[in-house]
Amino acid sequence: MAKIVCPYCFNEFKRSDVMFRCTNDGCQAEIDQSMKEFWGQDRKMLPAFGNGLGSLARMLDKMPDSAVCPHCSHTSYTVICPHCHNVIPKEMVEHKGYIISIIGARGSGKTNYITVLIDQLCRNGNKLGNLGVLASAVADDRRDCTQVRYQTDFYDVLFRKGILPAQTKINDTKSKIPLIYTISQKGMKMPLYLVFYDTAGENFNDPKNIVKNARFLDESDAMIFLLDTFGIEKVQETLGLSKAESDYGLILNNIVFHFKQGDKRKKDIHFKKPLALAFSKIDAVLEHRDKFESMGVAIPGMSMAQDSPYLDGGGVRMDDIDAVSDGIMAALKSWGENNFVNNITSNYRNFKFFGFSALGSQPDSNNHINSIRPYRVLDPLVWILDQLGYPLMKSK
Repeated sequence: MAKIVCPYCFNEFKRSDVMFRCTNDGCQAEIDQSMKEFWGQDRKMLPAFGNGLGSLARMLDKMPDSAVCPHCSHTSYTVICPHCHNVIPKEMVEHKGYIISIIGARGSGKTNYITVLIDQLCRNGNKLGNLGVLASAVADDRRDCTQVRYQTDFYDVLFRKGILPAQTKINDTKSKIPLIYTISQKGMKMPLYLVFYDTAGENFNDPKNIVKNARFLDESDAMIFLLDTFGIEKVQETLGLSKAESDYGLILNNIVFHFKQGDKRKKDIHFKKPLALAFSKIDAVLEHRDKFESMGVAIPGMSMAQDSPYLDGGGVRMDDIDAVSDGIMAALKSWGENNFVNNITSNYRNFKFFGFSALGSQPDSNNHINSIRPYRVLDPLVWILDQLGYPLMKSK
């Protein structure tokens, strides 16, 4: 039987295990202990209850469409996780799909990337094969549902106000609220789910935190690992930058060590999953190409004038993605990042390197930006979709 993964707690369960929450405002609210354990604070909620399935339905792993509240006899259609009791999209339970996770070091621009990636996917999904993008509209608190939260906490801040959001704090409870999107395409029976977490980069700096914060990596089908280009020493020297506050090599080391020390089955699966290594802020390197070329450390075959070819409507070209990956790998070696490259190539079996810019330019001293010009933001996701067998519109 297929196991379903909760997008909040990442525990597995069967379809026939789902629980429901009463939606009758006249029913008696109470402290939900499962939600208290997950959120670390009291949550007074309407009752959670089982689905009342019989033994045959459980044996066939059927999911009921509704259940009756034992307290008020109200019929509820609101599905919750049987472990943490958070509301989850019913479609995710009915049709198990893929989960793609994003991780990254502090300062790598995860929040900016997620904000611009979703906007670009909605704008250009038709050029990738008429993809439809739906934001989840379910949550215990409407303010926490993807549809509302993305608009208020992400899009309005960056696109409407032109303000770069503050870095996510390590104990920010909002980092436990996933952004859930359903990607659909006419004729496709299995939808794809994008589950994004704006998790603080510090969660991966300490091996002690890896176990509880990398749990979603265990259950993800693919990963996008964001890396700060300004964290590379050669880039710092060439552009006259101060030392970056993050060390993506340390994060990689902690993740690799975590999976090598853990469950053998999960270890084998983890290192086979598609891994997109995406370097942010690449515009700064490409716009100062002359400086890097004079030192013999430029990125071969990449320029701001050469954006993703599918944006012109000509379809996805995997040879372009391969060429960019090869060029960035060559640049990394010329920048003295051989150990990082070798750790990737010796441990992971399916990976590509990417360079992108979520903003297209650097913000001013007040962390404001007037014009956002994304560059190759969709490439990592496009490659992952292809690796997962999702039918994209390819160039002829």
